[in-house]
Amino acid sequence: MTDYTEKMKKHSRKERLRDARRKTGNNRSTKKPRRKDWGSDYSDDWDGGDYLIDERILPRGEHERRRKLEALAFDESLTQPETAPVVDADSAITGLVVEVSSGLCRVEINDETLLCSLRGNLKIQETGYSNLVAVGDHVIISRDGSESGVVESVLPRRSVLVRPHGRVLSLRQIVVANVDQILIVASWREPHIWPELLDRYLIAAQRNDLEAIICINKIDLIEDQMAFDAIVQPYSALGYRLVLASAVTGEGIDELRTILGESATVLAGLSGVGKSSLLTAIQPDLDLHTRSVAERGLFRGQGRHTTTQASLWKLENGGIVIDTPGIRSFGLAGITQSELAGWYPEMASLSGSCRYADCTHLNEPECMIKDAVKSGRVSQPRYKNYSTIRESLPVS
Repeated sequence: MTDYTEKMKKHSRKERLRDARRKTGNNRSTKKPRRKDWGSDYSDDWDGGDYLIDERILPRGEHERRRKLEALAFDESLTQPETAPVVDADSAITGLVVEVSSGLCRVEINDETLLCSLRGNLKIQETGYSNLVAVGDHVIISRDGSESGVVESVLPRRSVLVRPHGRVLSLRQIVVANVDQILIVASWREPHIWPELLDRYLIAAQRNDLEAIICINKIDLIEDQMAFDAIVQPYSALGYRLVLASAVTGEGIDELRTILGESATVLAGLSGVGKSSLLTAIQPDLDLHTRSVAERGLFRGQGRHTTTQASLWKLENGGIVIDTPGIRSFGLAGITQSELAGWYPEMASLSGSCRYADCTHLNEPECMIKDAVKSGRVSQPRYKNYSTIRESLPVS
């Protein structure tokens, strides 16, 4: 019985250490020990000779790591599994996330908005996304005060718009959740239209099954109609819906109001293209252009850039609009260089007919896409965007 008891103690010890390693995120397998196979010819050069032939050489800091791991393993308060508390059915509420910042979010419940923290068990879930909640998420919360609550869980999303998360290729950042369409807003001038960014958003919309609409704002600044037509014609020829608008003259505002009605839409584009001005023209009581970021952010009075996440607005005609901050670039998540041509509708049917199966469509001879550019079937500006975007993507 004594041997059996000792074996059970050892087994229990191993299990606790294994659980502790999981909590610390350190699941690396220990490398094989470096051997010291010194022969008898070297024995006279060492005093004593009480070393072990298979002595384990531990890396720097390993003793300290193991000491902390053992302390964690046998601290009863830390080794208990973290589980979400039982939520009273009367206190569990479903709400809509309208703003996110710094580990907190605002959740709208009917006509009330609560400032909510996130339940700890959400933070240990591996979702593949860098953010736990996003604007547009439907969440279950419990109230822990008159004006505050705790997000207990995130309900399944029907759609997301994502971008890469910095240098961590395995993670993606959710820009918004549960939208039906994306309104890509560009301005003809101030700032100048950037077709490459249009293409990036169009590709992201395809990948996430979102309908894409292109809105060119500030058309009152058009000084060369031919130059304007040369930019927008390739997109209208491909069947993309194109809205020409001006918040100054009011052109296109009624069309935009109809587009945004009864749908959930994310607005995206460069800073300064006039997204807020267009929204204010559509529904003046939003008055977005008079609000600084900090005035509506979670931490009012702490600077203009306290909140940099998207904000959700409900329109009088039933539509939901998520206004995203202006950006300088938009990365494409989950696409490699060899896959990019397949996301250009005018190139997708041609890319498999090139002489070389691994054709990059840049320098190779007998390239069907390059031939299509020369004949005008593929627009030169779109092909240029393809070349530039391709350089920013991973090889595989």
